[in-house]
Amino acid sequence: MALAVSLPAADIGVVEEIVAKVNGDIITRSEIDRARRQMEAELSSRGLAGDALQKEMSEKEKDALRERIDQLLLVQKGKELGLSVDSDVSKYIGELQVQSKIADPEKFQQYVREQTGQTFEDFKSEIRNGYLTQRVIRQEVGSRLGSSIPRAEQEKYYNENKSKFMREDRVFLRELLVSTEGKDAAGIAAAEKKARDLAARAKKGEKFPEMARANSDSATKEQYGELGGFKRGELNKQIEDIVFARIADLSPIRFASPTASLS
Repeated sequence: MALAVSLPAADIGVVEEIVAKVNGDIITRSEIDRARRQMEAELSSRGLAGDALQKEMSEKEKDALRERIDQLLLVQKGKELGLSVDSDVSKYIGELQVQSKIADPEKFQQYVREQTGQTFEDFKSEIRNGYLTQRVIRQEVGSRLGSSIPRAEQEKYYNENKSKFMREDRVFLRELLVSTEGKDAAGIAAAEKKARDLAARAKKGEKFPEMARANSDSATKEQYGELGGFKRGELNKQIEDIVFARIADLSPIRFASPTASLS
């Protein structure tokens, strides 16, 4: 007796493209694409456009994969040395939760996803890798340099270069662009009304990342309006004066992970 069974065709698709393997760890296409979008948004916010923007992007993209590989190698070295940064990560996450004033763990994790565009576990992994990277550099590179340079020279260098060891203030921005480009008088009036309505909704507490994704005319809407982090001098002066003046009032949560790279 023969039994014939008809099965539906399998739904096969590429889940993720692997760009590189580093001793068993992988670097995915989405990681590189996310870094590229952040770089492009940051450069655009500095006023670069057209050929100038593409030229700068081409230069930076050459280093994107190399820097990611460097970090993975440092993380792997940290694990090989048995270094633990769990307490650092827990402290960092705890401080973010206190600043957010969100006591419920699930709501806090949702908040992190909205602010960073990453899953909470991916965000924690990025923070952990950043701390491991720093620890390896301090322990391996720093100890070797320190043993070969007299303490007096180390202190002299530090005193002469204190600014290099200070962490600069940085703001992390999102944008929601309502464009009037190519519109007639009626279209401009409608755009202005839309902008005022969106501003009012934001002031009432509506989630800005979702508003940007649904309403922005900028390409950054794909990453919920995220522009990245900026130090003083990297933004348009008019914007810089506003955002840095409001840091103390807004008490923003800074989601920048502690990272380091080799050059």
